Amino acid sequence: MAIREVDEQGFSTRVGELEWLFATPELPVADVRATQAYYRDVLGFRIAWVYEESYGAVYNGKTELFLRRESGPIERCCVFVRVANADRVLSTYRERGVKIVAEIASQPWGMREFTIEENNGHRFRIGHSSGPVRPSSAAGTQG
Repeated sequence: MAIREVDEQGFSTRVGELEWLFATPELPVADVRATQAYYRDVLGFRIAWVYEESYGAVYNGKTELFLRRESGPIERCCVFVRVANADRVLSTYRERGVKIVAEIASQPWGMREFTIEENNGHRFRIGHSSGPVRPSSAAGTQG
């Protein structure tokens, strides 16, 4: 069986030596195990590993997150996540009591997305492509 050079969606599977393969966000958290449990029980992730209670990882599909225990204030971040169907994910998260901080909407940049906040205050904008980017009326007027 030959290795396919194009995936099911038509994207090239060939990776050059200088290309980034993927990104794994590292999130500061107050408690690694408690955060792993939240991601597992509420967001549907799986626990990958934990190292000495200070570092760990969770994953969901092709997305992996590293979790680093932070003893001081947590510097919060926002990560955008692509999914196949944002409406379905939102429905599931509502049922699980996830904190929704921005309702789902189709955006002019071609995404249908919503935003959640997890137990450490990090936010995830979750969406799927909903069509082409719609230029604003001011596009091209900046010099």
